[in-house]
Amino acid sequence: MDLGQPALRLFAIIAVVALPGLAALALVLAFAESWVASVGVGTVVLLIGLATLAWGALIAALTSRALSRDLQDVVAMATRGDALSPSAEGAEDDLRAAQRKLRTALDERNRQIATLASDVVGAPITGGPVEVAARVVGVARQVTGDPTWQLVALPATDAALPPGVYDDDPATPVRAVDELAQWAAVTGEPERLTPRHLIGPWGAVVVVDISTGDDLAGFLLAPWEGRPEPTPAERDLLSLIGQAAASALEHSVLYARLRIQTDELNRLAAVQSDFLRGITHDLQTPLTSIRALAAGIGEDADLSDQGRADLEAIAHQADRLRRMVGQLLAVSRLDAGALEPRQEVFRVEPILERTWEALRAERPFTQSTDEPMLLAVGDPDRLEQVLWAVLDNAVKYSPAGSPIETRVGGPAGASPPGPGDWIEVAVVDHGRGLSPTEREHAFDQFFRSDEARRAAPDGSGIGLYAARGLMEAMGGSIHLEAGEDEGTVVRVRLPAEPIPTGEA
Repeated sequence: MDLGQPALRLFAIIAVVALPGLAALALVLAFAESWVASVGVGTVVLLIGLATLAWGALIAALTSRALSRDLQDVVAMATRGDALSPSAEGAEDDLRAAQRKLRTALDERNRQIATLASDVVGAPITGGPVEVAARVVGVARQVTGDPTWQLVALPATDAALPPGVYDDDPATPVRAVDELAQWAAVTGEPERLTPRHLIGPWGAVVVVDISTGDDLAGFLLAPWEGRPEPTPAERDLLSLIGQAAASALEHSVLYARLRIQTDELNRLAAVQSDFLRGITHDLQTPLTSIRALAAGIGEDADLSDQGRADLEAIAHQADRLRRMVGQLLAVSRLDAGALEPRQEVFRVEPILERTWEALRAERPFTQSTDEPMLLAVGDPDRLEQVLWAVLDNAVKYSPAGSPIETRVGGPAGASPPGPGDWIEVAVVDHGRGLSPTEREHAFDQFFRSDEARRAAPDGSGIGLYAARGLMEAMGGSIHLEAGEDEGTVVRVRLPAEPIPTGEA
């Protein structure tokens, strides 16, 4: 079908309808001026308009079938996007070809970005910076389809990534930084992650800087001889590649550095644990001998009162040192995961009394027990270690002569007590309390604040650390409540059972 015919027919119909009315209006205005003046111009226009509408209705009735067919053709042409004249077909073909080219370019760019995103997610930062550098080169080559990309790590780079030229295979030996790479590193005005198109003695190259500060300096480089300067779209893509490369390399360098530091810390921790285990075992034997000799000498009836007092002081200090060695041994076993406390059922009150007597502190001491009466479930020797550390701290960090209060009780309102209950020992002192920082780090190994060092220079900083580990190993807990200048309350909890009838 001739694509021009529908439009011509529509034009002819419109002309046939409109021209008679226009001609009549012109004739009336030219030859019947007196009549127009008498009836008015508006009336004349209205009459001619009504006549034109009637004439148009008559023409439409006569040409309705052809008009309907032409309107359908026009709608179809508009829907298909066809030209209204044969001369437009060539332009339409060119437009379609441009659209296909643009669509192909967009598809390729989407593929490149998808590939880049996939490779960024899978970047093996745990494999080491050298492996990541090779992966970065592989990503650049895969995304751009250019196998000439290489990564240049400059001498300012972190030691985890040796300087040199890297390919996409981590097994390939790293090449030395050549003259081309040195020239590219100092030519132009580097802008972070912005591609540079350089022309020099070695021809044209494109450089994408991937420096991320003082820890990492380098760039991606590809020969560009014989190719036009990168378009804005290509520059944007290369910038994305540079961002991904910088992020992956930075993360890998940080991971490698942290891994080195972690390995060193683990080594030092192992050395410390070995030292603690060795020194505690070495100290236990002479301390046991000192205690035994003191006991033997104390049986001498001829010993003077002053000598007996000195001997008791020696025995007391030997017991104190033995307890400190026991703390060190407990810490080393906790760190090694080798501590296995016993599970026994026992009364807490006698252990609390015995521990306080062993401290020989010259100050008031009160002990109260709340109902219901309970038996603790755990290791009595380990609980004694915990209570000794807590009571020793209460004595050291509170004013001389101030009272130490202890309360033993179970869950409030539990009557009668049953399975799943716990028993608590609360140790209350009236010292200076703790600052927020001290409360936060009170159970850290070897932590001692400046105030604590001034109050008790001979502390070790492992008492509460060992106490927490021992309580958790027995299925219990320990925590403290303290404010500044308000004293301290330490609560030690263990699983408990009700005392059998007749034993209370």
